[in-house]
Amino acid sequence: MATPSMAVNGTPTLFTIRRAVWVAAIALAACLAAVLGFAAGEHHQPGMTVLSGVAHVGADEASVTVGGWVYGIQGAGNITWVDSQGSTHTSGWPACLRGPGSVPITFGEVPVTTPDGGSWRQIVWVDCRSS
Repeated sequence: MATPSMAVNGTPTLFTIRRAVWVAAIALAACLAAVLGFAAGEHHQPGMTVLSGVAHVGADEASVTVGGWVYGIQGAGNITWVDSQGSTHTSGWPACLRGPGSVPITFGEVPVTTPDGGSWRQIVWVDCRSS
């Protein structure tokens, strides 16, 4: 390791102090950039896409085909939905999907990827106002 240059009386020169400040500033900037890059990557959420289509309703299930994807909704009743008056419900089965038949709906979907690389598009809410 190199020793810092010293003046005759043993105190660091102005050049040595400036160089040390620059090295510390560059190291601090690199650390800050790394932390900010990590934080931005960690908090990146895939966006939700809003789609509309015709839901084909069966017994406690429905499917909607849009753009070559078939989206499924199953009757566990745990989906956020908006009724025909605009009120939001955070559980239960959407009123517009009760009973067999075909009904137009608007819905929100998000892409899901598993650790092994599998993926699907998950419906996160249904809007019954378009029915």
